[in-house]
Amino acid sequence: MRTETGIRTLELGVALASTYMVAVTLIQTSLYGKLKPWIMKVLGPILAMLGGDTAFLDLVILGLVLALCFTFWRRGDEAGFGRLFSLNMLMFFPAVIDFSMFNWVNLIFPYDPAPKADILWVFGVGLLLQATYLFLRYTVRFRGIRHELTERGAEAADVDEVSKGQMVYLAELVAGTTLISAGVYYGVPFLKDLLWAEASGLPYPHMIIGVACSFLIAAALILYLRSERRKAPADEKIPVEEPESFAIS
Repeated sequence: MRTETGIRTLELGVALASTYMVAVTLIQTSLYGKLKPWIMKVLGPILAMLGGDTAFLDLVILGLVLALCFTFWRRGDEAGFGRLFSLNMLMFFPAVIDFSMFNWVNLIFPYDPAPKADILWVFGVGLLLQATYLFLRYTVRFRGIRHELTERGAEAADVDEVSKGQMVYLAELVAGTTLISAGVYYGVPFLKDLLWAEASGLPYPHMIIGVACSFLIAAALILYLRSERRKAPADEKIPVEEPESFAIS
């Protein structure tokens, strides 16, 4: 029981930390600064009615977001954590748009992209969201396995040992994923120049024709396999048993 309580406590800490960090990032984005006067028109009268100061709008939004995070965590199921992840990604979206080379939101809703957050900060929050998604997705499964083992009559000590091993595996998985993502982020600028230098010496017509032919061959092979799969059940003949003949004596 203590092990499951510890897992739930870790889930709460990870969920609150990721939601808090992404909410702070949202407040520093240009899109939020553009929409803040509109938000003030909606929440400003409510704050004034409650006796609060409109200068604390950012703190109010932060508190509402953390309250939603706690509500989703309290459910403790995969659907609740899925909603939490969707909420975090929705708040993280303006930060991605600020550093995007194609800001299509600016084409629809013109504003001046001037983020207050550093690009490394945004990258770190993105890694945190990725680690949070992996962590919560697996802990839900681990708790389900615990209940299943308990219902089958397993001893509580053995179930706790299984959960501890799973949590160690999850920690290694999250750490490995984070390190690989960080390595790709820092290694791409160095590999870009190297790959471009190597690719510049290749004949472009041959590359284009080769890639196009490879895709055509792969598509034809997939269509052929699908047609054979559909044809196989139709070609199977159902054996018909002949009725036994009875001699009339």
